[in-house]
Amino acid sequence: MTYAIDLFCGAGGFSEGIIQAGFEIVFSSDKSPEVMKTYTNRHKKLGLIEGVNTHFELADIRELTGDIIFKSINNLKKFKDNKVRRGDIDVTFGGPPCQGFSKAGKRDANDPRNMLFHEYLRIIQDICPKYVVMENVEGFMSMEMLDFPSVIENKKYSGQNLVKDILQKELKVLGYNVLMPRLLDASDYGVPQNRKRAVFIAWRKDMSEPSYPKPTTPNKDEKITVREALAGIKNNRKSEYSIQSKNGRTNNVLGETIPAKKILNQKLSSHSKSVHQRFSMYKYGESTKMVIERIKNSNIEIKELYPELFYETLFQVNKERNEKIIKEILDDMDINKEKFQKARWLGDTNKLFGEMAVNNTDPNVHNKYIEKLANRLNCTLEEAEYFNAKCDERLNYYISSEDLEQRFRTGKNLTDDIMEALFTRKNSRKRLDPEDRAPTMVTLPDDFIHPYEDRILSVREMARFQSFDDSFEFLGKRTTGGKKRKMEVPQYSQVGNAVPPLMAKAIAQCIKSALEKSEHR
Repeated sequence: MTYAIDLFCGAGGFSEGIIQAGFEIVFSSDKSPEVMKTYTNRHKKLGLIEGVNTHFELADIRELTGDIIFKSINNLKKFKDNKVRRGDIDVTFGGPPCQGFSKAGKRDANDPRNMLFHEYLRIIQDICPKYVVMENVEGFMSMEMLDFPSVIENKKYSGQNLVKDILQKELKVLGYNVLMPRLLDASDYGVPQNRKRAVFIAWRKDMSEPSYPKPTTPNKDEKITVREALAGIKNNRKSEYSIQSKNGRTNNVLGETIPAKKILNQKLSSHSKSVHQRFSMYKYGESTKMVIERIKNSNIEIKELYPELFYETLFQVNKERNEKIIKEILDDMDINKEKFQKARWLGDTNKLFGEMAVNNTDPNVHNKYIEKLANRLNCTLEEAEYFNAKCDERLNYYISSEDLEQRFRTGKNLTDDIMEALFTRKNSRKRLDPEDRAPTMVTLPDDFIHPYEDRILSVREMARFQSFDDSFEFLGKRTTGGKKRKMEVPQYSQVGNAVPPLMAKAIAQCIKSALEKSEHR
């Protein structure tokens, strides 16, 4: 059996490919508790049992050492009579988190995010595996580091140096030959997604030279489309890709795949009417920028076709001026309190008036909103009615309802602030084209609109674009926001951060072939 270590393992995208290629993962590590739940749950289903034939270490890599790794492996029941030592591990896989490796700008070695690959090299020095694989974002190839400290020698790489050059030099000093780093596109390996990753492969000098994987789907007509990827999730369509996803690609310890008994992680997000209407404006393959250009060169009866979105846009584009008027009217009524001065309260109140405007002809709905308004103001219904009447007279003087309608009707004078109010500041949003590949899956689900429905993707749909089996279950919160994003790794982030399993499999198979050559030399 060939043994692998999986560092920065995340939810287990690389792990799936490693196992599909025939490796046995005896040690894996990540610092996220949410990731740990998903990863260990999946491995348990595959027959990889904690303490028996595998070990997961919940730890920051800066706290991890070779001694901890070997002790954990040798405590496994399967190694009771055959201890693993330095140099015995066949391959170490790892993908240090990439938040610090954007294409723009130079990076300081003091940034802890950028030192994680330094820690990966330190572990390589401790373990001395036969092969080393590291993957990262495309920007890693052009990233520079300032005064980077060497793992091996008491020195620094003075000034700015390309990270890929530092990595190659460090591995060579550690006793490894290194293939020229290469960008691989996941769509070339059966993944229905245009996703480029930087891959580094090194081999110990006593081992056979490996190679990068040859594309399995190199031609455009061979690549898996969005339509094929989503088949069978919410419809009765089938594709070879969807059948493989349901039947499973990853074998358990008995050599059997795990078919999906039901579709997991398919809970859909709840959208307001205005959000549905906003999404409906996107055609196949269109980004926000493309939709804006199309709208500016056409004419739309926006109030008639998209009433909720029209009024949301109207009140948003007038937001700053409306909030001043709301405060003035509250002062005149002598019911202004400290909380009514806060930006969030004023913004929510302005938004409430936008919702009321859509339903101003229905008395029952109107009365419900007056009750909401009275609760917000902590006043009587009569005072709330008076407040509403005064606001109705004065709000939206910057751009009136009639003016906004006319601008969309003619396609003229649609200013940037109007279009920002219509589409929000989300410029990266895009509707998927069913006959094309998906763009790179990221950790924010609202970047993508479903090709056939006016909503964002589910976790399962994103997982299909990453080439996860349908039996792979993501655990923990579906999503999170605000400051929690720095701490938590919800399901959407687990999917977006993962290495696509089919791409990982192609890489791992090349290492497996090199190992076999080494054995027969």
